[in-house]
Amino acid sequence: MSKIKIIIADDQKIICEGLAVMLNQQSDLEVIATANSGEDVINKTIESKPDVILMDIRMPSMGGITAAKILKEKYPNIKIIMLTTFSQNDYILKALKNGASGYLLKDTDVHQLVDAIYQSLKGQILIPESIQPLLMQQLETSGENDSRSSFETVLDALKERNIRFTDTETNILKRLLNGYSNQEIADSMYLSIGTVKNYVSKVYRKLGVSGRTEAILLLKSL
Repeated sequence: MSKIKIIIADDQKIICEGLAVMLNQQSDLEVIATANSGEDVINKTIESKPDVILMDIRMPSMGGITAAKILKEKYPNIKIIMLTTFSQNDYILKALKNGASGYLLKDTDVHQLVDAIYQSLKGQILIPESIQPLLMQQLETSGENDSRSSFETVLDALKERNIRFTDTETNILKRLLNGYSNQEIADSMYLSIGTVKNYVSKVYRKLGVSGRTEAILLLKSL
């Protein structure tokens, strides 16, 4: 079985080297290159065609967000996981909008990091529970997302990611985005609570998330 090819992009050499050592200890993972800037990771991606990129949000010259946008447009199947700290929450939603599969804190342990790589390849969106409340608060207090708040815009963005819903799922998705509880969805659509739960689970699976907060964060970032 071929190994999962990984590039690590971070302007701190010690982080690149440390992550590379840990990941190369896994039998099915291989760090094929490291990069220290946005331009560097783009060039090395063109050369090496990795499966996954672990990329710092802030790097000199060209940051991770811009690099992620360029790379996802050229190589849509590559999974990009952003590396961040608590002080960089204002960048995280932009990274998701530019096609990142999610983000990890730099103090994530090796087991969580390896699992995140596997999950990203399955199409999962990675949003650590420890940061979700901070991001939700940011969405509530920031007006930045107002210009792209229309539901049609969200659906168009999902279609670009080849995520499509039935009419019923679309109606449920809209209510989720508007903060409806499962019971409120059931009441407004004249469905049983059990039926709604089943549909909500299907919506989560298509979005690649595991719960309501992750779903809302993803949708708000589109």
